Amino acid sequence: MADAPQGSQTGPSSPRSPPPAAPAAAPEPLPPELQSANVSKDERTWGMLCHLLALGGFVFPFGSVLGPLVMWLIKREESRFVDFHGRQSMWFQGFATVAVYGLAILSIPLSFICIGYVTGMIALLAALGAIAYAIYGAIQVSGGKDFEYYWIGPWVRRSMM
Repeated sequence: MADAPQGSQTGPSSPRSPPPAAPAAAPEPLPPELQSANVSKDERTWGMLCHLLALGGFVFPFGSVLGPLVMWLIKREESRFVDFHGRQSMWFQGFATVAVYGLAILSIPLSFICIGYVTGMIALLAALGAIAYAIYGAIQVSGGKDFEYYWIGPWVRRSMM
């Protein structure tokens, strides 16, 4: 019987085989009162508007934050669903606005050494990405699908519980 070459063992006891990968933790499902399928069409429409009002940033400075903030202040007491989506949109757009304005301001002095243009382009792409993500969220909510912004959604959900 010929010996197998070193390292050709494939069993779980092989010293060279990597340990089994741990399964990725699935995100927690939303509570029933925050799920799109369990709310009325009017609530979904208000939730969609919470995300779409971020387009106000094209009209006036800080409009991407002020639009969701005003909607959240008006509708937060009427529906936990609208409260959730208003908070998400407001916080996400707030963080995105700080990042975009910070990059834009940083690009001014850096433009004297020719890397400010790159920073300015990154700021522009970040702004467009934030708006595109808000539109995606509005489409998901209006279509009856659950939506959470990455990093912001779980944090907002925990703060509401």
